[in-house]
Amino acid sequence: MISINNINIINDSNNISRNSSKRANWLQLTNVNNNFELSTQYAHICQQHKQQKKWVLFINPEESSIEQLAHTHDIDASKILMVNYKNNLKGITKVGLSHIKSVLSKGNCSAVIVSNSSFETQEIAQLASSAKKGETRCFLLKNTALVNSPSIDTRVMH
Repeated sequence: MISINNINIINDSNNISRNSSKRANWLQLTNVNNNFELSTQYAHICQQHKQQKKWVLFINPEESSIEQLAHTHDIDASKILMVNYKNNLKGITKVGLSHIKSVLSKGNCSAVIVSNSSFETQEIAQLASSAKKGETRCFLLKNTALVNSPSIDTRVMH
């Protein structure tokens, strides 16, 4: 579980000024309570990034939420990529950190959305650094209905 203190440590370790008016939120952690909220988050992210004409990469998306996204929102599916990892244990998938860092730092995607994966604080700091380098937004989404953990609401890292 990530706490506010850990997120502040991550921000400090990346030497990001809290006073900068032009800072970007490169990494965001969000818990959702059900598939509808997850689909809404997916749609919001896609809408935010559709003007950039780059890919939005979904890593381990929940199929029902993706289906709901396609049926209820005006999303250009031609700019969406999906990757599924099969090593799923108790609803939490450990996705290869090096692969995600590589995608983030290359900047070919406007956003990378990772669903229901578990990362240590140090790994999240690495993801934030890679996202900043490639100017690619990274969203770590967790459906609390699947993992049955307390909500941490939304945390933003600059």
